[in-house]
Amino acid sequence: MTGFGAGEARLGDGAVRVELRSVNHRHLDLRVRTPEALDVASVVEEQLRAKLGRGRVEASVRWEAPASSDAGLDMARARRTYAALCALRDELNPSEVVSVASVLRVPGVFGAGARMDRREAEVAVAAATTLAASSLIEMRVREGAALKRDLVARANLLRAHLAWIDGERPRILTGCRERLLTRIAKLLEGSELGVDEARLAQEVAWFADRSDVAEESTRLTSHLVELERTLSTRGEMVGRKLDFLVQELGREINTIGSKANDAGIGQRVVEMKAELERIREQVQNIL
Repeated sequence: MTGFGAGEARLGDGAVRVELRSVNHRHLDLRVRTPEALDVASVVEEQLRAKLGRGRVEASVRWEAPASSDAGLDMARARRTYAALCALRDELNPSEVVSVASVLRVPGVFGAGARMDRREAEVAVAAATTLAASSLIEMRVREGAALKRDLVARANLLRAHLAWIDGERPRILTGCRERLLTRIAKLLEGSELGVDEARLAQEVAWFADRSDVAEESTRLTSHLVELERTLSTRGEMVGRKLDFLVQELGREINTIGSKANDAGIGQRVVEMKAELERIREQVQNIL
């Protein structure tokens, strides 16, 4: 599920800020970026794996160091970097001027001098990550409520189509008998032979058994009930179960379409498949 969360915690005289951005993914895929001065990616990952189950999550850690003039500059590293750049300049292009600004753009020169105690940094980053994860989860919950309303509405549309199909089953059987009588009448036209009512009843019964979708209708109804029950489950990740239910719904709808030899039901099945595909797309957004 998509979402954003941010959290801050004090770190020395400054602060550390953690920002999380989440998009849909079948598994938990963490990508953590930290400043060189704070090598705490493992702390962020540990907190997120404990709180998040799925999604591609990008975590960004930023250290807001004290605003003093020299707190963020590692003078020793800056001198070594400048000497190295000058040596490179002398080898490649002696006329080139090496500026101080070019030294400050080298990663680790500015900000490395104000490194914090590692344990203190880990505690602060863990606290900020916890706040950010809670904020992200709250946003996911709001999105989940909207998705639930949408899915329940679409499940009700499937129920309406299924109720129409169930109501048409007697008409289909009656139509089958009439079509058989019409065909037999044409075949026997001009003949003294009559209609074998017993054989006709057998043919109608055979067609009724072959095209009866009562079992599929019952299972489809059961799956829809389980879909709504699963959507109402609290405190659990239900995305994979919903994936399975959508697969089973599709199986029953396809069977109804193949068994019911009727244009009207065929059209309803097409509409049900289209609605199920919309449900399938939404389920991919659920953890």
